[in-house]
Amino acid sequence: MTAGKDDGREAAPVSAARSGDLRKRVVSSLVLVPAAGLLIWAGGSAFDIGILFIAGVMAWEWGALISAPSDRHRTRLVLAIALLVSFVVALLFHVPAGVACALVAVPISVLLARQLRVVGPIWLGVAVIGTVFPALALVWMRSHIDFGLETVIYVIASVAATDIGAYVAGRTIGGPKLMPKVSPSKTWAGLAGGMAGSMLVAAVFTLLHADARGAALVPLAIGIALIAQAGDLLESAVKRHFKVKDSGSLIPGHGGILDRVDGMMTVLPVVALAMWVSGRSVLQW
Repeated sequence: MTAGKDDGREAAPVSAARSGDLRKRVVSSLVLVPAAGLLIWAGGSAFDIGILFIAGVMAWEWGALISAPSDRHRTRLVLAIALLVSFVVALLFHVPAGVACALVAVPISVLLARQLRVVGPIWLGVAVIGTVFPALALVWMRSHIDFGLETVIYVIASVAATDIGAYVAGRTIGGPKLMPKVSPSKTWAGLAGGMAGSMLVAAVFTLLHADARGAALVPLAIGIALIAQAGDLLESAVKRHFKVKDSGSLIPGHGGILDRVDGMMTVLPVVALAMWVSGRSVLQW
Protein backbone atom coordinates (compact mmCIF):
# COMPACT_ATOMS: atom_id res chain seq x y z
CA MET A 1 0.00 0.00 0.00
CA THR A 2 2.78 2.41 0.96
CA ALA A 3 4.62 1.75 -2.29
CA GLY A 4 1.44 2.39 -4.27
CA LYS A 5 0.88 5.70 -2.48
CA ASP A 6 4.48 6.77 -3.08
CA ASP A 7 4.15 5.95 -6.78
CA GLY A 8 1.01 8.04 -6.97
CA ARG A 9 2.71 10.95 -5.20
CA GLU A 10 5.64 10.77 -7.62
CA ALA A 11 3.40 10.49 -10.66
CA ALA A 12 1.30 13.53 -9.72
CA PRO A 13 4.09 16.14 -10.04
CA VAL A 14 5.21 14.58 -13.33
CA SER A 15 1.68 14.74 -14.70
CA ALA A 16 1.27 18.32 -13.50
CA ALA A 17 4.58 19.30 -15.08
CA ARG A 18 3.56 17.77 -18.42
CA SER A 19 0.20 19.53 -18.25
CA GLY A 20 1.89 22.85 -17.51
CA ASP A 21 4.36 22.32 -20.35
CA LEU A 22 1.50 21.55 -22.74
CA ARG A 23 -0.29 24.76 -21.72
CA LYS A 24 2.87 26.75 -22.41
CA ARG A 25 3.20 25.10 -25.82
CA VAL A 26 -0.39 25.94 -26.71
CA VAL A 27 -0.11 29.58 -25.59
CA SER A 28 3.20 30.02 -27.43
CA SER A 29 1.72 28.51 -30.59
CA LEU A 30 -1.34 30.78 -30.41
CA VAL A 31 1.02 33.77 -30.44
CA LEU A 32 3.67 32.56 -32.87
CA VAL A 33 1.54 30.96 -35.60
CA PRO A 34 -0.52 34.10 -36.42
CA ALA A 35 2.63 36.26 -36.24
CA ALA A 36 4.50 33.95 -38.62
CA GLY A 37 1.48 33.76 -40.93
CA LEU A 38 1.22 37.55 -41.10
CA LEU A 39 4.93 37.85 -41.87
CA ILE A 40 4.73 35.27 -44.67
CA TRP A 41 1.64 36.93 -46.11
CA ALA A 42 3.27 40.38 -46.08
CA GLY A 43 6.38 39.29 -47.95
CA GLY A 44 8.77 41.96 -49.24
CA SER A 45 11.13 43.83 -46.93
CA ALA A 46 9.10 43.00 -43.82
CA PHE A 47 9.52 39.30 -44.52
CA ASP A 48 13.23 39.65 -45.25
CA ILE A 49 13.85 41.59 -42.03
CA GLY A 50 11.81 39.07 -40.04
CA ILE A 51 13.82 36.16 -41.43
CA LEU A 52 17.07 38.01 -40.72
CA PHE A 53 15.96 38.51 -37.11
CA ILE A 54 15.05 34.82 -36.71
CA ALA A 55 18.37 33.79 -38.27
CA GLY A 56 20.13 36.14 -35.85
CA VAL A 57 18.46 34.38 -32.91
CA MET A 58 19.50 31.04 -34.41
CA ALA A 59 23.10 32.26 -34.63
CA TRP A 60 22.91 33.38 -31.00
CA GLU A 61 21.68 29.94 -29.92
CA TRP A 62 24.31 28.17 -32.01
CA GLY A 63 26.96 30.23 -30.22
CA ALA A 64 25.68 29.07 -26.83
CA LEU A 65 25.29 25.49 -28.02
CA ILE A 66 28.73 24.82 -29.51
CA SER A 67 31.10 26.97 -27.43
CA ALA A 68 32.15 27.46 -23.83
CA PRO A 69 30.64 30.44 -21.95
CA SER A 70 33.91 32.38 -22.12
CA ASP A 71 34.10 32.00 -25.92
CA ARG A 72 30.47 32.55 -26.85
CA HIS A 73 30.80 36.24 -27.76
CA ARG A 74 33.54 35.54 -30.32
CA THR A 75 31.68 32.57 -31.77
CA ARG A 76 28.53 34.63 -32.10
CA LEU A 77 30.49 37.47 -33.71
CA VAL A 78 31.83 35.16 -36.44
CA LEU A 79 28.34 33.77 -37.07
CA ALA A 80 26.81 37.26 -37.14
CA ILE A 81 29.35 38.50 -39.69
CA ALA A 82 28.79 35.47 -41.94
CA LEU A 83 25.02 35.95 -41.71
CA LEU A 84 24.99 39.71 -42.29
CA VAL A 85 27.44 39.69 -45.21
CA SER A 86 25.60 36.86 -46.96
CA PHE A 87 22.22 38.49 -46.35
CA VAL A 88 23.29 41.95 -47.53
CA VAL A 89 24.83 40.53 -50.70
CA ALA A 90 21.69 38.46 -51.34
CA LEU A 91 19.39 41.47 -50.96
CA LEU A 92 21.57 43.92 -52.91
CA PHE A 93 22.33 41.61 -55.79
CA HIS A 94 20.65 38.21 -55.91
CA VAL A 95 20.09 35.36 -53.48
CA PRO A 96 22.47 33.00 -55.35
CA ALA A 97 25.20 35.62 -54.78
CA GLY A 98 24.42 35.48 -51.06
CA VAL A 99 24.61 31.70 -51.17
CA ALA A 100 28.02 32.00 -52.84
CA CYS A 101 29.13 34.27 -49.98
CA ALA A 102 27.85 31.73 -47.48
CA LEU A 103 29.77 28.97 -49.25
CA VAL A 104 32.92 31.06 -48.92
CA ALA A 105 32.06 31.90 -45.30
CA VAL A 106 32.01 28.24 -44.26
CA PRO A 107 35.74 27.48 -44.82
CA ILE A 108 36.68 30.96 -43.56
CA SER A 109 34.71 30.30 -40.36
CA VAL A 110 36.43 26.95 -39.96
CA LEU A 111 39.85 28.60 -40.33
CA LEU A 112 38.89 31.35 -37.86
CA ALA A 113 37.70 28.80 -35.34
CA ARG A 114 41.01 26.98 -35.64
CA GLN A 115 42.96 30.24 -35.31
CA LEU A 116 40.96 31.68 -32.40
CA ARG A 117 40.56 28.28 -30.72
CA VAL A 118 37.09 29.21 -29.50
CA VAL A 119 35.20 26.17 -30.77
CA GLY A 120 35.66 23.02 -32.80
CA PRO A 121 36.23 24.20 -36.41
CA ILE A 122 33.74 21.76 -37.90
CA TRP A 123 31.01 22.86 -35.50
CA LEU A 124 31.35 26.50 -36.49
CA GLY A 125 31.03 25.48 -40.14
CA VAL A 126 27.91 23.47 -39.29
CA ALA A 127 26.46 26.50 -37.47
CA VAL A 128 27.03 28.75 -40.51
CA ILE A 129 25.39 26.21 -42.82
CA GLY A 130 22.49 25.63 -40.42
CA THR A 131 21.80 29.36 -40.05
CA VAL A 132 22.55 31.11 -43.33
CA PHE A 133 21.43 28.56 -45.92
CA PRO A 134 17.86 28.00 -44.61
CA ALA A 135 17.35 31.76 -44.19
CA LEU A 136 18.48 32.56 -47.73
CA ALA A 137 16.47 29.64 -49.13
CA LEU A 138 13.30 30.94 -47.48
CA VAL A 139 13.87 34.52 -48.69
CA TRP A 140 14.47 33.27 -52.24
CA MET A 141 11.39 31.03 -52.26
CA ARG A 142 9.12 33.82 -50.97
CA SER A 143 10.42 36.20 -53.65
CA HIS A 144 9.74 33.65 -56.39
CA ILE A 145 7.52 35.27 -59.03
CA ASP A 146 5.37 32.18 -59.58
CA PHE A 147 3.58 30.98 -56.44
CA GLY A 148 6.17 32.29 -53.95
CA LEU A 149 3.60 32.75 -51.20
CA GLU A 150 1.90 29.42 -51.85
CA THR A 151 5.21 27.56 -52.00
CA VAL A 152 6.42 28.91 -48.66
CA ILE A 153 3.07 28.10 -47.03
CA TYR A 154 3.14 24.59 -48.46
CA VAL A 155 6.70 23.80 -47.36
CA ILE A 156 6.28 25.21 -43.85
CA ALA A 157 2.89 23.51 -43.44
CA SER A 158 4.40 20.20 -44.57
CA VAL A 159 7.24 20.41 -42.05
CA ALA A 160 4.83 21.46 -39.27
CA ALA A 161 2.49 18.58 -40.14
CA THR A 162 5.46 16.23 -40.09
CA ASP A 163 6.35 17.36 -36.56
CA ILE A 164 2.76 17.05 -35.36
CA GLY A 165 2.19 13.68 -37.01
CA ALA A 166 5.44 12.30 -35.62
CA TYR A 167 4.63 13.58 -32.11
CA VAL A 168 1.08 12.19 -32.08
CA ALA A 169 1.99 8.80 -33.56
CA GLY A 170 5.05 8.45 -31.35
CA ARG A 171 3.05 9.22 -28.20
CA THR A 172 -0.03 7.13 -29.01
CA ILE A 173 1.57 4.13 -30.74
CA GLY A 174 5.14 4.08 -29.44
CA GLY A 175 6.97 0.94 -30.48
CA PRO A 176 10.56 0.38 -31.62
CA LYS A 177 12.94 3.30 -31.38
CA LEU A 178 14.22 4.93 -34.56
CA MET A 179 17.71 5.95 -33.39
CA PRO A 180 17.82 5.52 -29.60
CA LYS A 181 21.45 6.60 -29.27
CA VAL A 182 20.69 9.91 -30.96
CA SER A 183 17.13 10.62 -29.79
CA PRO A 184 15.53 8.12 -27.36
CA SER A 185 12.03 9.51 -27.93
CA LYS A 186 11.93 9.06 -31.73
CA THR A 187 10.12 5.93 -32.96
CA TRP A 188 9.41 4.25 -36.28
CA ALA A 189 5.74 4.93 -35.64
CA GLY A 190 6.59 8.62 -35.32
CA LEU A 191 8.41 8.49 -38.65
CA ALA A 192 5.32 6.99 -40.30
CA GLY A 193 3.08 9.53 -38.57
CA GLY A 194 5.26 12.35 -39.83
CA MET A 195 4.98 11.12 -43.41
CA ALA A 196 1.21 10.79 -43.00
CA GLY A 197 0.98 14.38 -41.76
CA SER A 198 3.01 15.68 -44.69
CA MET A 199 0.92 13.69 -47.19
CA LEU A 200 -2.25 15.13 -45.64
CA VAL A 201 -0.98 18.64 -46.41
CA ALA A 202 -0.15 17.51 -49.96
CA ALA A 203 -3.71 16.20 -50.36
CA VAL A 204 -5.18 19.51 -49.17
CA PHE A 205 -3.01 21.52 -51.57
CA THR A 206 -3.95 19.21 -54.43
CA LEU A 207 -7.59 20.07 -53.79
CA LEU A 208 -7.07 23.81 -53.26
CA HIS A 209 -4.38 24.64 -55.82
CA ALA A 210 -5.27 24.28 -59.49
CA ASP A 211 -1.67 23.67 -60.63
CA ALA A 212 -0.79 21.19 -57.87
CA ARG A 213 -0.67 17.55 -58.95
CA GLY A 214 -1.04 14.73 -56.46
CA ALA A 215 1.23 12.46 -58.50
CA ALA A 216 4.10 14.88 -57.84
CA LEU A 217 3.14 16.17 -54.39
CA VAL A 218 2.77 12.78 -52.69
CA PRO A 219 6.39 11.65 -53.28
CA LEU A 220 7.49 15.22 -52.52
CA ALA A 221 5.58 15.07 -49.23
CA ILE A 222 7.33 11.83 -48.28
CA GLY A 223 10.69 13.38 -49.16
CA ILE A 224 9.97 16.50 -47.10
CA ALA A 225 8.95 14.36 -44.12
CA LEU A 226 12.12 12.27 -44.29
CA ILE A 227 14.40 15.29 -44.71
CA ALA A 228 12.63 17.17 -41.90
CA GLN A 229 13.03 14.28 -39.49
CA ALA A 230 16.67 13.94 -40.54
CA GLY A 231 17.11 17.58 -39.52
CA ASP A 232 15.39 16.85 -36.22
CA LEU A 233 17.76 13.93 -35.58
CA LEU A 234 20.76 16.02 -36.60
CA GLU A 235 19.94 18.73 -34.07
CA SER A 236 19.30 16.06 -31.43
CA ALA A 237 22.73 14.59 -32.17
CA VAL A 238 24.38 18.00 -31.78
CA LYS A 239 22.60 18.65 -28.48
CA ARG A 240 23.48 15.19 -27.22
CA HIS A 241 27.13 15.74 -28.18
CA PHE A 242 27.24 18.96 -26.16
CA LYS A 243 25.04 17.51 -23.38
CA VAL A 244 22.31 20.13 -23.79
CA LYS A 245 18.56 19.47 -23.49
CA ASP A 246 17.25 22.55 -25.33
CA SER A 247 18.96 25.02 -27.65
CA GLY A 248 17.50 27.89 -25.64
CA SER A 249 14.54 29.07 -23.58
CA LEU A 250 13.11 31.81 -25.78
CA ILE A 251 9.81 30.04 -26.52
CA PRO A 252 7.96 28.84 -23.38
CA GLY A 253 7.19 25.13 -23.58
CA HIS A 254 9.18 24.69 -26.77
CA GLY A 255 12.77 25.61 -25.91
CA GLY A 256 14.76 27.66 -28.38
CA ILE A 257 14.30 28.68 -31.99
CA LEU A 258 16.60 25.87 -33.16
CA ASP A 259 14.36 23.35 -31.40
CA ARG A 260 11.40 24.57 -33.48
CA VAL A 261 13.09 24.97 -36.88
CA ASP A 262 15.38 21.92 -36.90
CA GLY A 263 13.36 20.30 -39.68
CA MET A 264 13.31 23.56 -41.64
CA MET A 265 17.10 23.76 -41.55
CA THR A 266 17.38 20.73 -43.80
CA VAL A 267 14.17 20.99 -45.83
CA LEU A 268 14.38 24.63 -46.97
CA PRO A 269 17.80 24.43 -48.70
CA VAL A 270 16.90 21.14 -50.41
CA VAL A 271 13.54 22.41 -51.70
CA ALA A 272 15.08 25.72 -52.84
CA LEU A 273 17.83 23.85 -54.69
CA ALA A 274 15.26 21.59 -56.37
CA MET A 275 13.25 24.64 -57.46
CA TRP A 276 16.35 26.39 -58.77
CA VAL A 277 17.40 23.34 -60.80
CA SER A 278 13.89 22.71 -62.18
CA GLY A 279 13.11 26.38 -62.73
CA ARG A 280 9.63 25.93 -61.23
CA SER A 281 7.84 25.97 -57.91
CA VAL A 282 7.34 22.55 -56.35
CA LEU A 283 3.62 23.19 -56.73
CA GLN A 284 4.09 23.15 -60.51
CA TRP A 285 5.93 19.84 -60.76
